[in-house]
Amino acid sequence: MVIWSGLGFLVAVITFGSCLLFNFLLDAQFGEGYYSSHQWAIGAALIVGGIVSSGIGFILKGRSDRYVVDEETGERMVINNSNHSFFFVPMHWAGVVIVVIGIGVAVSDAFN
Repeated sequence: MVIWSGLGFLVAVITFGSCLLFNFLLDAQFGEGYYSSHQWAIGAALIVGGIVSSGIGFILKGRSDRYVVDEETGERMVINNSNHSFFFVPMHWAGVVIVVIGIGVAVSDAFN
């Protein structure tokens, strides 16, 4: 089962990378276990990862279709370069969903 199309897998890669980077930086600055014990840090990492994913998704969405002609038959085919999705959600909207989840995680930490 394929859960992405095009470059949609970058949503997971970018979000995971953002969380990993925040983990290393915050633990190095404030001590081991700081990132995992503070929900706002996890929310901030999700927000950054979602913004980057969404931005890349909007850039990739703007790519135009490419037309290819088969030399043997002369048939003209269209290659869609703008279809990038993750779990059947377009990449630019998947990033927005991750940002909303990150805001929810960060805000929930403020009220605990």
